[in-house]
Amino acid sequence: MKEAALWISGAAFAFLATAGAFLLLANLGTGPSERNLTPEPPPAESGPALELTLNQNRLASLRALPGQELEVGVRNAGDEDLSHVNLTVEVSSENTALSDARYYRDNVNELPAGSSVPVLFYLDLSQTESTMGTTSAPAAPEPPRKIIEVRATTPEGESAIKTAIVPVV
Repeated sequence: MKEAALWISGAAFAFLATAGAFLLLANLGTGPSERNLTPEPPPAESGPALELTLNQNRLASLRALPGQELEVGVRNAGDEDLSHVNLTVEVSSENTALSDARYYRDNVNELPAGSSVPVLFYLDLSQTESTMGTTSAPAAPEPPRKIIEVRATTPEGESAIKTAIVPVV
């Protein structure tokens, strides 16, 4: 019985000695700094340089017909001129089982710093032939909706995305 008590007290002493040594080493490594380090301020970035806006009134007036006009505002909020701003509008059904996406493209050649320009797209929001035959389900209480996603990119690496979900009747 004395031997067991001796082994237990020896193991406890070894554990405490090891823990104390680790604590001593940890405190030695984190001594007080000789100079006061202040964090450097982050670089002054003023948000994205390329901004997109969608006219809410025109979104609300869209119908399920061809030739629907969508105005996209493209603004250069940065300090440098942008060139070759590529715009892509993707119109797809909210029902992801349907593959009726339509794409429209345009380009703004020059966009000076601080300026904005409206870009008009004429969208075909009518139902495609593949979606007309899918009325086997009972009529939905809400009108069908379309997802309109506008993407803008530049060769300089600037990009912006704006998405709207609109009911079309």
